[in-house]
Amino acid sequence: MVINDLVSAMQNKDHEALAACFEEDCRLFDYCPSVAGRQNAFLYGRNAIEMSYHNKFMFGGFGMLDPYVVDERTVNFYADYNGTIIHALAQIENCNDGVCTLDNSLIQELVIRPA
Repeated sequence: MVINDLVSAMQNKDHEALAACFEEDCRLFDYCPSVAGRQNAFLYGRNAIEMSYHNKFMFGGFGMLDPYVVDERTVNFYADYNGTIIHALAQIENCNDGVCTLDNSLIQELVIRPA
């Protein structure tokens, strides 16, 4: 499932594998950084996700800790924003196939919120 691929890419800090979980024309909204005194992230498109997470992973600005996959659309985890730990939920709002469970499912919209 794409949720497992997303978690694996985040834990391995693999920006290319993370971007591969998304459709070309996608959205990722992250509302957790404001809790850590940073700006929230509103990313549009696979390339924007790849570039943003390349910087976050390479320069130590983001990590996913203790993920628990709730279902095919939701993962509960602790987000590490450069040392500030925030309990978070990542929710796949839309997939290209509508179900997010097929081997070739891709994320159209992902929202990360404080839990």
